[in-house]
Amino acid sequence: MSRSFTLMQSILISSKNRKNALEYALSLSKKNGVADIDVDVASHEKTVGIEDIRIIQKRLFLKPAKGSVKAVVIEAYEGLTIEAQNSLLKVLEEPPESTIIMVVVLNKNLILPTILSRCKVIETKEDLQELTEHEISQGLNILTSILRNGVGKKLKLAQDFGKSREEAIIWLEQILIITRKILIDKIIDPSKKEGTLSTSECLNILKRFQKTYIIIKTANVNQRFALENLFLSL
Repeated sequence: MSRSFTLMQSILISSKNRKNALEYALSLSKKNGVADIDVDVASHEKTVGIEDIRIIQKRLFLKPAKGSVKAVVIEAYEGLTIEAQNSLLKVLEEPPESTIIMVVVLNKNLILPTILSRCKVIETKEDLQELTEHEISQGLNILTSILRNGVGKKLKLAQDFGKSREEAIIWLEQILIITRKILIDKIIDPSKKEGTLSTSECLNILKRFQKTYIIIKTANVNQRFALENLFLSL
């Protein structure tokens, strides 16, 4: 096994351009000596769920058809559920020796830190933008308000952020990014306090907010009602 293969066995590519990301993944496969016949692209036009990952797992452990190594590219542009990410994490912890795993996503900030820590993360230039400190502080205050206040306040916030489908999606993306940042900070330094959110609260927010984000983005639902259901469940 070559040194370059060992270092790049699990890769996550974050790009807003789906075509470019796939081309990049294919070029990496070629660079690592993978024959075209041994490149397996698992495309998904909807959110990747745990059953999708289980199917992919079986393909990961198949032997290469031609060479000594193969590549499996997981296209997850519509996102991965938290359950799917946890299932994928088990594979990344002990990846098959003969397989390069590449996960292609729209935004790495919606991926669990534990997965990112086990991958070589490649971002395109347009994905390097980050939220300002003001946006992070503002988002954290809103999160705390949702968790700590009563029904009336939660319904008012759902009304404010659910005025349109587009606004709801953008806001949920920002909250997911903020929560992920808080969680990473806590993992790096467990003694660090970020507002009043605990680690368990961060994990709960990630799971519930991502589920609502996926529902609003992919299903024909009323975004305000979806946010109301989310806030009242916290």
